[in-house]
Amino acid sequence: MLKWVGRILYIIVISLLSLQIYSYAYYSKLQEYYMDHVEENLNDNEVYLNGINTLMGIDYYRESPILYSFSSTAGDYQFSVNVYAVGVNAKDLYYDGLMIFVNNVSIMKDSAVIEDPILKISVELDQSTLLVGEELSDTGSIYFDPSQPFAYYNVPVLFLFDADDYLKVPDEDAFAVIDRILVEYSDGEKDEDNALIFDDSALFIASRELISDAAYHKDTAFDINVEDYKLRDDFADQVPTDAEILTFGLNADHGDLDAYNWTVWKTMLIYVALVIVVTYLLFFHKMVREHFKTKNYIPRNNTGNTITVEPIFKDPDINQKDGR
Repeated sequence: MLKWVGRILYIIVISLLSLQIYSYAYYSKLQEYYMDHVEENLNDNEVYLNGINTLMGIDYYRESPILYSFSSTAGDYQFSVNVYAVGVNAKDLYYDGLMIFVNNVSIMKDSAVIEDPILKISVELDQSTLLVGEELSDTGSIYFDPSQPFAYYNVPVLFLFDADDYLKVPDEDAFAVIDRILVEYSDGEKDEDNALIFDDSALFIASRELISDAAYHKDTAFDINVEDYKLRDDFADQVPTDAEILTFGLNADHGDLDAYNWTVWKTMLIYVALVIVVTYLLFFHKMVREHFKTKNYIPRNNTGNTITVEPIFKDPDINQKDGR
């Protein structure tokens, strides 16, 4: 009984571990694609966002007109902020949304360029619709550390969709509106609690209202409404046709991830080989060893028949007397 319990537990552990290994392998595939085609093109909007389309599974983003754009191209604090309308398909449901993209960042401090500044991109909404942890909030943030490898959460892009836990107001046919975009930076320094220290002044704040907070650049002309990014209703169907892609200025290009499937296969083949070896050692090695051990000690004659061998030394038969 205990043997079967052990075997069942082993199967459960292997099954769970297989899912984790596959997730790791798939992530490795995405990271390789990112390094080969996307990473070095951070400041090329079209190339980088095509990579985001591919890696994030975005149906399209609207290249023109851009919903919002602000750039600082001179001085110690340079950057670009662009907001695009996007469309995505999740579990056969289609959503409209926004993509806030920050790039072309160059920051000078104390006459020295900060290498790979870490960015914090935040939004403040007019209602609490963002799921942060286990509670709905009116504020959400993402972090981008360019020195770290690609991950879904480590890109300078913040997504918002007209879906539950994003912009949709619970139990209402209404959506939250962005009141403010905030971009902050850190040179990587951390406090005693190992938390990143961000500059006291924000790199950039865009707002619908007057801005009293300290920032190196501010813009009070920010204004994006729900109708500006909801494009699905303008299509003949949920999926835009080639003609509609041209008409609405959409970019629906995607790279070829299939060329990187070998990364997944390689990882999974190594894993399967290890599982086979471990399974053999745990459950079959002892039986195989005993089988060959027994087989090797059964004497046979030239014809292959088993020979009964009398022992050289044996105890005398107590029933015999005088050698009889």
